[in-house]
Formats: sequence, structure tokens, C-alpha cells
Amino acid sequence: MPDKNLRSLQSHDLIQLLEGVPVPLFVKDTQGHVIYVNRTWRQSMAPALGGSPAAAVSDVLSAEQLASFHQRDLEAFSAGTTVTHEDEVKGNGQQSARHTLTTLVPLFDAEGQPSLIVGSTVDITEQRQLQQQNAAERGLLEMLASDVPLLDIMSEFILRYEAVFTGVMGSVLLMDEEGKHLKHGAAPSLPAAYCQAIDGIAIGASVGSCGTAAFTGKEVLVSDIASDPLWAPFKELALSHGLRACWSVPIRSTKGKVIGTFANYYGVARIPSDSELQSARRSAYLLSLAIENDLNDRQIRQDRQAIEEAGLYRQAILDSMVDGLVTLDLNGRIHTFNNAACRMMGRDPEAPRPQTLSELLGTQLPLNAQGHLELLSTVDGIEGASAEVNGRHANGAIRPISVSASRIPHTEHDTFVVTLRDITQQRQDEEEIRRLAFYDPLTGLPNRRLLMDRVRQAMVNSARLGQHGALMFLDLDHFKLLNDTLGHDVGDELLQQVAYRLRNCVREGDSVARLGGDEFVVLLEGLSDNRTDAANQAEVVAHKILDALALPYSLRGHGYNSTPSIGIVVFMEDHETMDDLLKKADVAMYQAKAAGRNTARFFDPVMQAAVTTHAELAKEIRLGLQRHEFVLHYQVQIDSQGRCTGAEALVRWNHRVRGLVSPAHFIPLAEETGMILPLGEWVMESACQQLVEWSRNPMTAHWTLAVNVSASQLAQPEFVASVREALQRSGAPAGQLKLELTESMLVDDVEDIIVKMMAIKELGVSFSLDDFGTGYSSLSYLKRLPLSQLKIDQSFVRDVLTDPSDAVIARTVVALGHSLGLTVIAEGVETAEQRDALAAMQCDAFQGYYFGRPAPADALILSAGTQNLNL
Repeated sequence: MPDKNLRSLQSHDLIQLLEGVPVPLFVKDTQGHVIYVNRTWRQSMAPALGGSPAAAVSDVLSAEQLASFHQRDLEAFSAGTTVTHEDEVKGNGQQSARHTLTTLVPLFDAEGQPSLIVGSTVDITEQRQLQQQNAAERGLLEMLASDVPLLDIMSEFILRYEAVFTGVMGSVLLMDEEGKHLKHGAAPSLPAAYCQAIDGIAIGASVGSCGTAAFTGKEVLVSDIASDPLWAPFKELALSHGLRACWSVPIRSTKGKVIGTFANYYGVARIPSDSELQSARRSAYLLSLAIENDLNDRQIRQDRQAIEEAGLYRQAILDSMVDGLVTLDLNGRIHTFNNAACRMMGRDPEAPRPQTLSELLGTQLPLNAQGHLELLSTVDGIEGASAEVNGRHANGAIRPISVSASRIPHTEHDTFVVTLRDITQQRQDEEEIRRLAFYDPLTGLPNRRLLMDRVRQAMVNSARLGQHGALMFLDLDHFKLLNDTLGHDVGDELLQQVAYRLRNCVREGDSVARLGGDEFVVLLEGLSDNRTDAANQAEVVAHKILDALALPYSLRGHGYNSTPSIGIVVFMEDHETMDDLLKKADVAMYQAKAAGRNTARFFDPVMQAAVTTHAELAKEIRLGLQRHEFVLHYQVQIDSQGRCTGAEALVRWNHRVRGLVSPAHFIPLAEETGMILPLGEWVMESACQQLVEWSRNPMTAHWTLAVNVSASQLAQPEFVASVREALQRSGAPAGQLKLELTESMLVDDVEDIIVKMMAIKELGVSFSLDDFGTGYSSLSYLKRLPLSQLKIDQSFVRDVLTDPSDAVIARTVVALGHSLGLTVIAEGVETAEQRDALAAMQCDAFQGYYFGRPAPADALILSAGTQNLNL
């Protein structure tokens, strides 16, 4: 209501007119009192200044504010004309001022004295805010164009925004790369501790204004933090820093993805006006430009860095490659190359680079008619072409280089990438593979594979040219003994020296090969067309070899003599196979061994037949064991009182076709083929079982059983264990098992034999030394052997009555045995006179045809029970 009544100044019509004016009008007297405001003023200005339409002006504005306005009135009276001025007006109870534009018109009375002030006031707050915001936006865009850092842009924009809206505290939070957390962006007016506390906060459905806005992608306008449930987890944090209201608008990228939030904080609880909300939305949009621009810049920088790093990485890879890599044009002019290309050819990468591929490789590459590299001209499309060239290393060495070329697609001019590979090692490896495939690694001689190829070619040439050839098969005599006594290293050295000597015994066109072990083959070609002359030529070479190999050897400080046995076969007709030739030469070699060794023999067809039979018999020994064709016969042993004390087990082969085969035929063959081991094991098992059978008969329970043991058996590391197991499995009495050894076994590794004999003796088994007097055993070793018996060889018994020397030997053996505490048995006793003579020498026991031939166990018991064997 006006402060004074203007009845004298206004009429009803005038009042009605002023009330209808759509501009806020007021009338004041010369004392500054407001005497009238129209309806528009009451309905627009009063609420804008925090009052009600019915409130008096003095209730809306403070006395200080009215006094300052009165000064403006006086200035208008003084000026005598219309005056316009802009003010910041703050109503009673308001925290923020409003921008107003006031126009004052002074009125004078008839005497020219000041009478009234008529004025209008317009609220231009939003207009000024819009202008300020536009200025802030222009500033943001200018900073974007000037490549200002994002933090500076956001901070400056927020400060300008805060200058527009009194009391606001702006904040920008940025979404992390995972899209799960908000990180501090800029908030120049918010407390630093608060900003630090919410930095990195996880977004969610009830995480304050910003966390919820980022999660939902919608605006979240919280007018009172103290009561809003969205702020329940963070209420105390916000209130402790004087924050009561928070309006948050999601910041979106051009693709609609939430990349952050723009928040308006206030220290009092309040809701946003429409203009404030529109400003916040527009600010969020402008901030999105700055944030997305920064994201794009960072991505560009990262991409650029990645490209640079990738380029460096690719170059590092190229430089670290073993293969050389060169790019060049069709004429061979080099564009780029890696370090490997330089290293390969011995060039310094820092030295002036070669201009062409030919210059790099140190050799002139072939060109086509157009002067282009021939290699590149053959590249079809992007398919590669390759060649091998001999490049010249910087040190002058020639190296094989594999050159592969491919066209680089999508290039303006013909450009090629060439891969260079040094294949020196590959060629060396191939040569080594060839050497291993065709040559003996120990001697360097051709092996069987290469020999067979050369023999095949020699047979073809011989038939074509009408000239004979000869194949020699060599085997070193007693080589196994050298290996066993001095070791395989020494044996290998002998083989190497033999190979060297053999090479020097033949012509350049002839071949020397090693088949394996101590077996060598010599192939002679281009001999006479006359078979006899060719044989004579081969014999000359054979004797040359015999003489050369007979010379002494020095093997690691050991002097050694070796001789070969040589088999020779002469050939010319091509109807013979290579295997036939080798077999014939092998047969001839065995014929040379049979002739006393250290000699040469030509192939004899009769010998071939014997060898064939020999080979067939070797196969049948294995089958005989599988078919249980071997049996044991027993020859009785008689003491000096004529009592049977036991027997010797003698193995027989009851062949299903050949009948009963003599041990003289199959025992040596079994030794040679290694079948003596399973055969000896069978004999031991069978003998133990027989002892068990005898133990059940009172007449035979005391009998002993002698079993012959071969050198191969005794040499086996597990021989002692096999004897123990045979006794344990059968349950035979160990004290009645006697193992017979021959004197020849004592030549090799006597110490090992003694150890094994002692171990077997501890089982209760006794030992007899067979064929005593025929070997070369040392008496010093003899006394160390755990023997219980000596056996006089039948060669001395046969002529004991007619040959005084044999009688002396027999008498000496008996005396020696007794002096060593051993019993003595004589074998091969065939007459009563022989028995009597040996008995007179105090021989303890006898064995031979006079007492009985070898027979099966049943026949032996029957014979022992019916014959009167008393002396």
C-alpha cells in the first residue's frame, strides 16, 4: 500500500489507467516516500525482492536502500530531466541481490518547484545473467581454440559461472575409463577436503546427486541435502563443509555417453529456477565440448605415440631379425634395409649404405634385357620368387645367400621386399646330415648304405665295360679281446688306424667302407677282363692289406699287433645281387679264419653250403628252446670205492628233424649267437629240479650234480643272482650242486671271476675246474679260486698207459690238487686199465664210458642200481 493518500492528486480514472499499465510504476514525493505503486509493480517487483504483493514498499526494501534511492530522486530533480540508472537491489531477507533498471521522471509544480517523481523499475537480473553466461561461454570456446589445458578451462568457466549466480559453487567430476567411478575435475570454490573425499567415488543408484546422475544419466536436483535419501551416505560429509543443496546435470559426449557431471552446490537449501536450470544444462553441454575435446586430444596423442612406438618397435624387430630385409625398386636400387642385412655381409650399419642389392651382396646379380633385376622380373603379382647366390662377405669369404623377393601391394611404383638369409650353416648341416647318412662317424669311411650304392654301380659298370671287380670282406682277428681287456676307446683307436691304412692300400677309384664293429669292406673296380688275372690282381691288394695291417700299432701308449682275415669274391656278371656278393665274401672271410687267420681266401661254394647249414642251425636253436627240444643226459661219476657219487649234466638236442644233435655241433654255435645264455639258464633250472627229484630217492639223495658253465654265462653281471634264484625256485640242496669251469675262462678278468665264485660258494655251491692242464692258468690265481675239485682232461687220460708224458701230467695234477686240498676226478676213462692206473696215482673219482655213457635220468638210476661198480 502507498505510504500516503493521494486523494487530492488522482482521480478514479487516472488510478484505473495506472493500474492497467504493464510496466512496474511508482510515484514518490520530494521526501523520497513512495506514495503509489501500480499492480504490475506489486505483482512482479515485490515478489522478486522477497516480499508479497500486499506488503508496503518499506517492508520490502530496507531503510538504507530507500535512502540511496532518494539520493537518485534528488539527482533527477536537480537535473530536471528523465534519469535512468541500474542498481543491485537486495530485498529484506534476501541473500542475493537483483539487477534492476529504474527510470525517474521529475515533476514540477506551477512555480517550478519539485513536486513528484514518477518512475518505472524493471528486473533485469536474468538478462544480466544471460549476458554474463554468454561471456563465460565465449571465454570457454576461446580457451578451447587456444589449446588451454582442460583443468584451466573448467576452473575458469566455473569461476565465471559462479560470478553469474550468487552463492553457487560449481563442480565438475569426470568419469573414469571403466565408466564406474567419478574423479575430481574442477571445483575452485568447493572445500578442498570435500573434493578429496569424493574423488574416485563409485557411481550408483543412491550415491548423492552426482553419483546418481552419472549412473542414471538423468538430472538429480536435491534441494536439501540434510533430508534427501540420495545423500544419506554422504550427508554428514556435505553438511560438515557447509553444503545444503546440490543440483547435478550429467555431461554427455556427442554420442550420448555420460563422461562426467556438472554440479551446483549452495550453502542454503533451495530449488533452482527455470533460468538457473537452463543455465546448468547449457553449461553441462559446453563443458562436454571441452571434456570430449580433451579426450580426443589425448586419444590422438596416444595414437600418435602408439604409432611412433610401433614404428620404433617394428624397426627394432627388423633390426633384431636374423634375416636381412631390404626394400628396393625394380632396378635393384635400395630404399631401406635392416641391420641384419649389414651384419650378414659384414658391413658397418653406420657406414655409407650400399645403393643397390648387388653392391650389398658383393656380387653382380643377373639383369634382364630391360636392365631390371632378373629375380624381381619373375615376381608374379604378390607371389614371391627366390634364388640362391654366392655373396661376398666384407672379409672376402664367399657365403651362400638365399634371396626371396615379393611385391609390396598398393604402392604407387613397383616396390619389392627382399629377404636375405645366410644359409652357410644350413649347407654345413646338410653336408653333416649327408656325412652321417653315408659315412661312418668313427672312421670317416663310407657306411653300408653308401657301400651298397657303390657296389650296385660297380656291378653295372663291370657288366657294361666287361671288366671284373672284387669285393673283400675284412674282419680283425681277436678284436673283441682287445675291447674287453683295454676298453672300447682303445678299440676305437685301432679301428681308426686300420681305416687309415686301408685307404693307403687301394687306388683312388676303389672304395673302403666300414660295415660296423671290426668289419671292413674293400671294393676294387676296373680289374682285368680275364677272371684269373682279376683274381691275381685282387690277391696282390689283399696281401698288401695283410702286410699293412700286420705292422705294430701304438694305441694310447699300448703296443699292439693285429691281423685281419680277408674273404674275396670276384664278380662281373650282373645277375648276382649285392647281398649275394656280400654273403660270398663273408663266407670266404670265415674260411680265412678257419685257415688260421691272418690270411685271405677266395669264395668256395662248398664253404657256402656249410655256412648256409650253420645259419639255419642258429635259427633252429631258438626254436628248439621254444619247443622244449633240449634235454639233459647224465654221466655217472664214481669214487675210488666204486660207489656212484653223482653225475655230470650234459645237454642234448633232440631235434624233431635231425634227431639227436651232438653238443659239438650246437654248443659253439650257441656261444657265437648268444643263445648260450638262455640255454645255460634252462640247463641250470633243469639240473636243480633233477637234484630235487634225486633227493626224494634214498639211493640218489646223496648224489651231486655237475653243471658246465660257459664263459658268456660267467661274464654276465647277474650270473650270481640267476644261480641263487634257480636254487630258491626249485628248493634244490645247494651243497649238491657243482659248477664246472674251464681253464680258458681264467684268462680274462680273473678278479671278477673270483668275486662271483666266492659269492656263489657262500650259497653252498661248489666248483670244479674242468680240462685242467690244457689251459694257461696261473698257479697264483689257482690257489685263490674257491675250488673243491680238479678234473683231469680226457686228452691226458686217453694215453696215460702209453705216453709217459701224459702219465706224468696226470700224476702231477693229482698231487697238485691234493696239495691244495682239492679232490681230483679223471674224465674219459674208457678201460679198467686206465681206471687202475689212475687209482694207483691216488685219483679220487672217475667218469667215462667204462662206467656208463650219458643217459636220461631214469636210465641212469636203473643202471646205478643194477651194476656192480666195486673196484
